[in-house]
Amino acid sequence: MERIGHLERVPRLRMNRNRNYSHRYRLQPSAVKRICIVGLPNSGKTQLCNSLTGAYALVSNYPQTTVEITTYRCTVDGEDWEVTDTPGLHGLYIQSEEEMVVRARLFTNAADVLVQCVDANRFRESLLLSADLLGLGLPLILVLTAVGESARHGRTIETRALARIVGAPVVSSPRPGAGIPELRRLLRGAPSAPHPPVFGPDLDDAIEHASTGIAPFLPAGFHAGRAAALLLLENDPSFGEMLSSDADRDQLRAPVLDAMRRHLPGMTSLVVGERRARWVDDVSDQVATRDAKPRRQRFSETFASMCRHPIYGLPILAFFLALIYVMVVQVAGALSLFLTTSLTDPLVAYVGRLMPNGFWKDMIIGPHGLLTLGLFNSLTTVLPILAVFFMVFGLLEDIGYLPNLAILTRRIAGHLGITGNAVIPLVLGFGCKTMATMTARNLSSRKEKLIVVSLIAFAIPCSAQMGLSIAILGQHGVRYFLLAFGFLGIIELAAGLILNRVIPGDTKSDFIQELPPIRLPHVGAVARKTGYRLLWFLKEAIPIFLIAALAMFAIEKLGILALLKKALEPFMTQWLGLPLDMVDALLLTLARSEAAAGMILRMARAGELSGLQSVVAVVLLTTFAQCFANIAAMFKEVGARAAIIMVVSIYCASLVYTGAVHAVLTLAGGAL
Repeated sequence: MERIGHLERVPRLRMNRNRNYSHRYRLQPSAVKRICIVGLPNSGKTQLCNSLTGAYALVSNYPQTTVEITTYRCTVDGEDWEVTDTPGLHGLYIQSEEEMVVRARLFTNAADVLVQCVDANRFRESLLLSADLLGLGLPLILVLTAVGESARHGRTIETRALARIVGAPVVSSPRPGAGIPELRRLLRGAPSAPHPPVFGPDLDDAIEHASTGIAPFLPAGFHAGRAAALLLLENDPSFGEMLSSDADRDQLRAPVLDAMRRHLPGMTSLVVGERRARWVDDVSDQVATRDAKPRRQRFSETFASMCRHPIYGLPILAFFLALIYVMVVQVAGALSLFLTTSLTDPLVAYVGRLMPNGFWKDMIIGPHGLLTLGLFNSLTTVLPILAVFFMVFGLLEDIGYLPNLAILTRRIAGHLGITGNAVIPLVLGFGCKTMATMTARNLSSRKEKLIVVSLIAFAIPCSAQMGLSIAILGQHGVRYFLLAFGFLGIIELAAGLILNRVIPGDTKSDFIQELPPIRLPHVGAVARKTGYRLLWFLKEAIPIFLIAALAMFAIEKLGILALLKKALEPFMTQWLGLPLDMVDALLLTLARSEAAAGMILRMARAGELSGLQSVVAVVLLTTFAQCFANIAAMFKEVGARAAIIMVVSIYCASLVYTGAVHAVLTLAGGAL
């Protein structure tokens, strides 16, 4: 299979009661076969998309890894395919903005074939989604994922019986990547649309009459009248926004839908929910069996419970932090030092012998040279540390530890005004701040969203920052690591408490966390994920490293850097207690925090930073360095005005707090 296309980001829809969504998506004829992959969160959608297209996107063992609709174009046996990966979906009656976007895609830009990932571990929940998808009138293929894991838990699902009852082909995938040839064969064919589920004569008649009655009011390109009628009968508060106009919605309510509801016993939404659940139970009882023997609790379940426990969870967290520290300081540090001594130093010395002293030599291998500060800083100083850290962090992701950590920390988060699902983005921020900021869009509380986005940007280090910070502090010992991250924890808690008091209160979101099973990680999958992240870093960061080095060289030659150092000397040396060369690192943070961290690491290795100065430098780097991608996500999620206030406040608070840290460490210097 050849990948011929590109990654496409689809615009997101906001839950705005006054906005008409019908113009966003239009059904356009195309010779390309359009395939849309849907399913519950963490059900294997992205893994299936990767296997199907040959592309790669990050896969992790926790929900909300996919936060936007992504489309890939590829060619299979001469046929052009457009495969769309979507965020998690529980049903067409939506619960979040991500689900609203996916539903709009299903209704108004219909795929030629739907592929649903049916998680065998959550079979009944998946069938609830299947019941909704069957009403869309689109060809549907079910891919049964996690079959092997479910079988080990004593649950067996008869795929042939499931296909016969549902009326859609079923592909079994006992492990990631399995069943792809069969799925491709089905997709190359012409699968037919299955019949919708039977909910009983009274409800089926009401849905049929309602779908006929609402047809004139649906926007152009809108299809799936049965599913639309069912959502309107259920009084879905957001679905009416997709219809043509307020006048049409008013006409719908009275003569069409109200008449249908009068023929149903009791509240319509309860009737629909009860009939859907009954259908799921009937299907599940016929196709799913469980061992009669009482099942002993598996070690993975016991371990997951311990990770969430307020007492046992803390030493487990300490163990993982110690593992990360040892791997970064010892393994990555040794690898970085080996590359520096065996590659960087000989090459710099060789180039120095070839070139005469002067402008060009300084530009290539000077303190701000393209090779020294640019290329070698990224390849031999930063890259080895990121490689080891990404590998360990990938293991934690695939084990399924992070959602359990979110539950462990939710008690502390409750004091910061973030009592619900806002805990999850904070934990995900240790992986990628940008992705974590984007997941905050699911929060229904504006106050919680503002607090979470601010805290993610302020004192939570992303995976790259954390790995490099650990390497810097590891030059002096573990107590400096504890000091630095202790100070970061203190300011993060203080900022949360202040924001909780300052920002006007509103409703708080409920805490609903889907816990994935604890799994043994696949070495190949972790290695591929690590390689993907490193490749992404090289493609994105190396040009920025080179541009930053060239910019630093230019302002040095123009004398601007010397003027800045002279102006900032009292602030840098007295308030922050750092060497004057830290001005260079502070400027580099404006381009890329990893470039600044690499420079600080080299200063620490050369003995230019003491242990206490390294603590101050890490606090400054973590709180001051703002990733451009995350700033863009902040503007997107909370609006320009709030984002500008956040960014300016963070810069000011960072400089003030870092100076306070230096003052405290100076007073306690004798004891330390």
